Amino acid sequence: MPAISFSGKTSRGDFWKLILDGDKTQTCRRPRKRPIKPDDSLILYWKQRVPASQKPIHKIAEGVCVSVVKRRYADFAFDDNFAKREGFRDAEEMQQWFGDPLEYGDEEYDVIEFDVL
Repeated sequence: MPAISFSGKTSRGDFWKLILDGDKTQTCRRPRKRPIKPDDSLILYWKQRVPASQKPIHKIAEGVCVSVVKRRYADFAFDDNFAKREGFRDAEEMQQWFGDPLEYGDEEYDVIEFDVL
């Protein structure tokens, strides 16, 4: 069961809260040595390597992978709807997180869509 750790915060709030509220339904990650696949059961953690006593939540939820699509950053860097599914206010805020699309546009990510159980 693959684990995915989250640690970010946007103008909309902490990622763990956005996941539990159903506002963050995907995550962009560098390709893994052992890729996550559709139908994989997932464990979603908040700051997985930080001791549980030092944070408001440890295990966010269990989930299931709905889909995994390889995409270049340039292909989604200006998409406001994509940014909202990632937990950001808009594409501009997402670009502040991922970097300048002109510089990093060729970077490839696995876009992992998930459902919380």
